[in-house]
Amino acid sequence: MARVAEWTVTEASGRQHRVLVDRAPFLGVRVSVDRKRLERFDQTPESDRYVTSLAGHVLTVNTPRAANDQPTLHIDGKPVLGTETTLPAPVAGATDATGTAVNSRDLLRFQLLQRRGAGGAWFYWIGGASILNSVLSAAGTQWGLAVGLGVTYLIDGLAEAFSNTVRTPIYAFVIDIAVAGGFLLIGRAARRGNLGWYAIGIALYLLDGLLFVLVQDILGIAVHGIAIYGLISGWRAARSLKRVETPAPALVG
Repeated sequence: MARVAEWTVTEASGRQHRVLVDRAPFLGVRVSVDRKRLERFDQTPESDRYVTSLAGHVLTVNTPRAANDQPTLHIDGKPVLGTETTLPAPVAGATDATGTAVNSRDLLRFQLLQRRGAGGAWFYWIGGASILNSVLSAAGTQWGLAVGLGVTYLIDGLAEAFSNTVRTPIYAFVIDIAVAGGFLLIGRAARRGNLGWYAIGIALYLLDGLLFVLVQDILGIAVHGIAIYGLISGWRAARSLKRVETPAPALVG
């Protein structure tokens, strides 16, 4: 990975931050601030924008699509000349070089979208892991992924007991896939901001975690706890995003 741009941004207190832009074949561009990778804010036919907040300022990195063009850094809409700069007093409603507003509200909305999506992605991990666990169980394998649903193991165990077989019956496998698929659909709704389905999915997964508590599966309990924390964080971000996107009531005079 080749370093294509680097800036040192200094706060009034003297604290310094490093803004890096790296480019690698097939992997594309990586923009980071103090080693923390930034997600792409938006894009145009000519470039991509990466935006973050720093000490009350809005930092925008524009990375051109053309490999020969150099990335640029803007602070509160003003371009940074050179590789070092000191943060000025914050400017409200700043614009970048393209004239598009990048204010704190836009940045907050972007960050909440990222958190909502990251939380909702847990449903995909849960559903996908559950499907894999069902396939492994049907193949006679005794291990699986702890993030998967415990209820699928319960379904398989009951089906094997009723059928007097050592392998998972086909109807139990179909039920497993249907249950796991339901979580995939919940994940799709959650990532689109449906708070109701988001909450239902969290409640169902919390109930599923009780199965691991009953059998005293420490690993399953721990992984479920981590996943539930991520899900709740995503739900809270989705709720906050609803408030941010709700237009202010018009004043009637």
